[in-house]
Amino acid sequence: MLRAGCQLLTQSALPAGKTGGNSFALEFVRWRRKPRWLPVAKSKMFRVPERKKQTEEERTELMRLHNQYKTQLRSVRQFLREENVRIDETSTVDHIVLTPEQEEAEFQKCIEANAAWNAAIARERDQRLAKEREEKVAYVQERLEARQVREEERREQANQRVLLEIERSKTYITRENLDAAIETALANPVDHNYAIDLAGNLYQGRSTTQLPDASPEPNQQVASN
Repeated sequence: MLRAGCQLLTQSALPAGKTGGNSFALEFVRWRRKPRWLPVAKSKMFRVPERKKQTEEERTELMRLHNQYKTQLRSVRQFLREENVRIDETSTVDHIVLTPEQEEAEFQKCIEANAAWNAAIARERDQRLAKEREEKVAYVQERLEARQVREEERREQANQRVLLEIERSKTYITRENLDAAIETALANPVDHNYAIDLAGNLYQGRSTTQLPDASPEPNQQVASN
């Protein structure tokens, strides 16, 4: 595999004219040591490593250091043990023996303290709930007032629309005045067509004979775009 990779790498290093394919580079990663996830090799599976022999001086020095370490650690443990015993003996918290009457009094004292604490918590809870209730009532009242204002505005707009339609109904064409409306429309024809010349003069009607005035009226002016 390594030989084939080297051959490919050598071919890729040649000029493009001498090779028929695209140039590419290969990079090989070689581990200095065996990776941890690989098992023990079969050739070394049952091999027992030879124990390194120590000299007498080295063994004596190691034994001295070991004994010194164990002695110091034992001294620290003994000191901590004695310190804990001294603290236990001087402390009177765990050595007080109460009579049944004293235990009952202590229990009643704890019950009274617990009851007082519960009462204080209940007062705080009642105050908080009362405040939340007032805020909710005020919010609902504000919403109702806003809704009432909107209803009044809507009713006013509806009344204005009804009055406007009543006023417009006076000019409606009904079955009774249909003939009169037709005669009025035939007698007064209205032509909405108009023309504009290069000077901006406005000519009303399709077949009008009106001549442009020297100073056109304001309603005949054309707004420039």
